[in-house]
Amino acid sequence: MPLLTTEMNITGALKKVNLIPELVDEDFSPSSLLQVTYPGDKEVLLGNTLTPAETAEQPIVNFIPPEESASYTLVMADPDAPSATDHKFGPWRHWVVVNIPGNDPSNLSQHHTPFIGPGPGPDTGIHRYVFLLFKQSQLNQTFAPMAHQEKPDRRNFQLNQFVTENQLELIAANFFLCSAP
Repeated sequence: MPLLTTEMNITGALKKVNLIPELVDEDFSPSSLLQVTYPGDKEVLLGNTLTPAETAEQPIVNFIPPEESASYTLVMADPDAPSATDHKFGPWRHWVVVNIPGNDPSNLSQHHTPFIGPGPGPDTGIHRYVFLLFKQSQLNQTFAPMAHQEKPDRRNFQLNQFVTENQLELIAANFFLCSAP
């Protein structure tokens, strides 16, 4: 019987719901675990189902940094906007936190894009909400501002472009599923 590794579990879960290859490269190899917990001890567990009410408030995020001397960026996105079958507005940018210090990974003080909880519309199917953690190439990096005040500002987040322009390296991922009540 083969040994199931954490990496196999994470990548298998991402492949099962097509986040690999849709948002995450096929060659992704996690080097950290990403713990995401919403108020009321509602934990994100690689594809569990949570409700919009359970995920309305900003979660607590923690991880073991591969390098304590590095800085990290966290992205939360919904590739299924406006619906599970029509992704014309996806990925939707829900939250971006930058310059997370490796020596204090729970310090999420630099919000590049403020948190907005899931809001799948009625009859839009099950949405995948993914958290992606990246190692930055620089400490206290400067990121180009992006509008986020209006809903249309968060549509069609150019995730690959953001990653490339900011020289980010994906090190961890986690996700949950959510649909309208």
